[in-house]
Amino acid sequence: MARYRPITLEGLLMQDGRQLVLRMADGGQWRLLALGRQDHLLGRHVQVEGAREGHDIVAADRIIAK
Repeated sequence: MARYRPITLEGLLMQDGRQLVLRMADGGQWRLLALGRQDHLLGRHVQVEGAREGHDIVAADRIIAK
């Protein structure tokens, strides 16, 4: 099984404590591992590109506003 599983998601970027989360339109959510600050994107609809790291974790390579 490949270790790098690329994934692209769209949803609402939120913060839960110190953890970034991406809330999906279907009610699901992903926890994000991201470097740098994304404060300017909190509460906005974004697209996340990265690699799936686990059941509900994405290591984000890129987060852009939609």
